[in-house]
Amino acid sequence: MNSTTSILSNLRPVGGTALQADHHRTVYRANTEPVGPDAYPAGLSVVIDLRRVDETDAVPHPLATTTAYRSVPLFDPAAEIESAADAVELEDQYIDWLARHRTGIAEALRAVAATDGDVLVCCSAGKDRTGIVSALLARHWGDGIDAVGEDYAASAAGLADRFARERAASTDPEATATAQRCVPEIMTTVIEHVERRWGSVDGYLRAIGLQDAEIAAL
Repeated sequence: MNSTTSILSNLRPVGGTALQADHHRTVYRANTEPVGPDAYPAGLSVVIDLRRVDETDAVPHPLATTTAYRSVPLFDPAAEIESAADAVELEDQYIDWLARHRTGIAEALRAVAATDGDVLVCCSAGKDRTGIVSALLARHWGDGIDAVGEDYAASAAGLADRFARERAASTDPEATATAQRCVPEIMTTVIEHVERRWGSVDGYLRAIGLQDAEIAAL
């Protein structure tokens, strides 16, 4: 893929267009590829890039030079590791992230809350880190838990070509298959954990430091 490509393979509104129909802005989710600026929705107020600094250095975001761009790494550098050694399956990794990387999750959501305009949340594939933020937002907006899972799984189609390239280049097919899993049950398991542990998504948001006014602004 070259820099003139104008199709972003995993771009869509969080939860689908209908979920946000009565909102004053649209929050989009996406992967990051070397595409042209015309691949993105026009008039974005904020672009929230959840990738690590080494990732953004290696593959600069196409909108990195715009005033909308914000680097908001979800993985907290102070955590030293991205997830616990025994968190092998994606469900376990994501649940681990909820506590280990709560600072990054809170900062990303605050960046969404702080703007009245359209927002793009993105990471490398637009599935894992973006998936967590998107699922929390969609559930906060009242989306059904099954719908949240389906929105997560919708990334599989957009990432099919990328996943095929990764499998072809992989020296550890089992690890690659684990990382590429993209089925509804992954995210429904995570949201069910949130609601058992904190009572609700809003309860989790308060636990990671968001104030009621920030939650309302989401």
